[in-house]
Amino acid sequence: MKKIFAAVVAVIVMTTAFATVLASSYVGNAKTKKFHYADCSMVNKMNPTNKVFMNSREEAVAAGYVPCKRCKP
Repeated sequence: MKKIFAAVVAVIVMTTAFATVLASSYVGNAKTKKFHYADCSMVNKMNPTNKVFMNSREEAVAAGYVPCKRCKP
């Protein structure tokens, strides 16, 4: 029973994290203060602990992030 509960919790956590990524149009890097389109190749190279998910370009700029020079969001 404990294993089933742990598996269900793991699936819920992964689904929630995936939904957050899908709902976010932009991903910022907390370390570099640059933001990218969610599908930019630089997002895959980013340390997961530095990822900041944002819903709009305006939100990213207001938070002090600058656009990526590769994907030009």
